[in-house]
Amino acid sequence: MTRPLYAAPVLAALTVAVALALTLGGCSHGSANLTGHWRGLRAEGVSTDLLDATNSYANHMRLDVSGNAITVTTAKDTRTDHYTVVAEDKAHTVITTDLDGPSDPQTFTFSDPSTMRWAVAPGGTMVVFVKE
Repeated sequence: MTRPLYAAPVLAALTVAVALALTLGGCSHGSANLTGHWRGLRAEGVSTDLLDATNSYANHMRLDVSGNAITVTTAKDTRTDHYTVVAEDKAHTVITTDLDGPSDPQTFTFSDPSTMRWAVAPGGTMVVFVKE
């Protein structure tokens, strides 16, 4: 059985397309949802006796995200790390960082493109951020 003349170019194009998809699929270009400068506003999900302290801490937090790098700044510390997107849709982004590893995913929830909540303690404390 002979192949049609167009079979070789089609197979070559398909091979290139699969190779390109594997190459791009293996790269982490970051999260479109997270990209930008975020300023902490307040904490949610904490007891009232801790609210003032946690709100003060949250208010001094900054997140700067560009590509697959995330910088977390607090009143006392700045930490930059690379991250990988585990899952993402319009309303949620889940990442893992190189430093914390895959067993410590971080979840960000977006109520709109300029308001984000970071679940800093699963099922508990969240920090609310606004995009600047």
